[in-house]
Amino acid sequence: MKLNKIFLLPVLVIFSWATYAQDSFKTDDIYDIKSVSLSDVSHDASSLIYITSKADKKEDNFNSTLYFLNLKNGKKEVLLQSKGGRGLNFSSVKFSGDSKSIYFLSSGYKASGKNNTQVWSLNLSNRIKRRLTNFDGNISDFDISEDGSTIAFIGSKKSEDQDKIKTPSPLVIDRYQFKRDYDGFLGNKRDHLYVFDTKSRIEEQITSGQRDHSYPSISPNGESVAYMTKEGDFDRHNNWDIFIKKLTRDTNPIKIIPNNDEDFSITYPSRPEWSPDGKKIAYLHGGDHSMLWYALQEVSIIDLETGDIDFITKEFDRNTSLPQWSKDGQNIYFILEDDMKSQLMKYSFLNNSSEEVTPENMHLSGYSRSYFAINNEVIFQSSTSNIPSEIYHLKENQINALTSVNKEFIKNKLIGSTELISFQSFDGLTINGMMIKPHDFDPNKKYPLVIRIHGGPVSQYGRYFDFDWQLFASSGYIVMVTNPRGSSGRGFEFQKSIFANWGIEDSKDISAALDFALDLGYIDENKLGVGGWSYGGMLTNYVIAKDNRFHAATSGAGISNILSGFGHDHYIREYVLELGTPWDNLDTWLNVSHPFFNADEIVTPTLFLVGEKDWNVPLIGSEQMYQALKHLEIPTQLIIYPNEHHGLSKPSYIKDRLDRYLEWYGEYLAR
Repeated sequence: MKLNKIFLLPVLVIFSWATYAQDSFKTDDIYDIKSVSLSDVSHDASSLIYITSKADKKEDNFNSTLYFLNLKNGKKEVLLQSKGGRGLNFSSVKFSGDSKSIYFLSSGYKASGKNNTQVWSLNLSNRIKRRLTNFDGNISDFDISEDGSTIAFIGSKKSEDQDKIKTPSPLVIDRYQFKRDYDGFLGNKRDHLYVFDTKSRIEEQITSGQRDHSYPSISPNGESVAYMTKEGDFDRHNNWDIFIKKLTRDTNPIKIIPNNDEDFSITYPSRPEWSPDGKKIAYLHGGDHSMLWYALQEVSIIDLETGDIDFITKEFDRNTSLPQWSKDGQNIYFILEDDMKSQLMKYSFLNNSSEEVTPENMHLSGYSRSYFAINNEVIFQSSTSNIPSEIYHLKENQINALTSVNKEFIKNKLIGSTELISFQSFDGLTINGMMIKPHDFDPNKKYPLVIRIHGGPVSQYGRYFDFDWQLFASSGYIVMVTNPRGSSGRGFEFQKSIFANWGIEDSKDISAALDFALDLGYIDENKLGVGGWSYGGMLTNYVIAKDNRFHAATSGAGISNILSGFGHDHYIREYVLELGTPWDNLDTWLNVSHPFFNADEIVTPTLFLVGEKDWNVPLIGSEQMYQALKHLEIPTQLIIYPNEHHGLSKPSYIKDRLDRYLEWYGEYLAR
């Protein structure tokens, strides 16, 4: 496969900002910065819809606004607003086939008392909003046919509301996986596929049984729907399959992938994407499902008539995601995750080659699925190291910003500089990362260092804007972020190198990062910090159990006694596939539980933080490490965020976490 570059010269992003009096980043800034997300581009390429979100200090939640942007005259309008639970909430917004309406999911107005999430529509001419479905439960995903006559949706039937019963019924559990973060105990409720006729308003259940279904995708002619599910014992494996159900006649769904082909992995599941002529489907091939998230996701094409599969991104040895067809069906667009990069690519069926569409310094997080002309015109969402995420328009090799939601915020801030770094680890392996320095950095001074570790483990830090990094840099720290072995972006062998071997060698990569930083000459060897969240919290625990040079650590939502997770968190099948069972492979389980069983080797003052209702990496992981250090009289503290899950959702808690980071590092790394 050939790889060509569209960008022979650096691309200039049109974004002109004047210089104003500037200030450092503060934790209160979380109430001023906004997030933006591209929802959809109209099928006639005349307009787009996008959502902005901003923290509301008074209500302690996030307010969202849905905007309509006319691409011809630049006019912007507000379509929907959801403020503090008031107004009509919305998600999964998309245009109709005729570009005259939008469809979205909503649980209605707060005052209406209707809590079930349904499919709604909004007429763009008269702004009339209408609830379309009346499903007895909640809808989590949907697709709509080009002519608007059919809605295929994933729904979960309403169950007994235990919270409203004086004496709740006992929970009867007989599932293999019986917990999931945000959902709690699962019970036997399942997500099934339904089809709704918008004219007759008749709803038909398509699937049944003890398995979940997801990602409905209606064919271009509206006669079939593709979707995902798993055969066999649903809870015991991660091998997803694509099925197609004919809507025009009463036939059973057909599985389109051969039985011996493990077509989906769990890292980046993607909606099956029909070709414009309805003869092929693009999807993500996932490799050996026993390799879990360590396996690569490869964009693949299946011919529905012959069953032939073309693995078009296999030679990249990288994760790919979000495949989309060009309007003429001659190209496939997709996101390529490379070393600290996320770029839009285009694969041509005419010459069997791929080429870059967006520049490598712009970290892509999404792009429009319906705005692809033959001349590579595209709308995408991206950020850089010094500009938060915005929406851009690429046309004729020039990129223009369509939004500037954080222009006023950023122009008044002192941005720390970001530079790429590389160093050798203990075994000669090259590890890459970035260093973020204070805006007034002076190489002749000494600075405290904070190394931040990403979660995953199969994920990576990239060239994007990160508020936390800028906050630390504004507070006088050198921030170092690295992608140790096990990270994504470096190929399958690099990703799988920590399989069943967590913290053993990747912790040495973090220690090598510290060696590299100290050799630079401007790091104060007496002011060294480390920290992370999720696997970043786990790896922090490994690091401080093996390297006593750190003077302060923050460990968020981590676990060290992996035995405590068996049957307690939601990873039962992943544990068994990677580690085996504790009774068969006790040595492996003890090996990856090193920090807990060697807690007496830790000397670093450590702050533990976790959400009370986190079933991803539960509270017990932080409790046990806190208790161990407290018993050993090592300075420590445990922060529990009430009713929060693996990711914090309340702005006040997000600010509190940042404040506590700064206070903890400040106490032990004070300048």
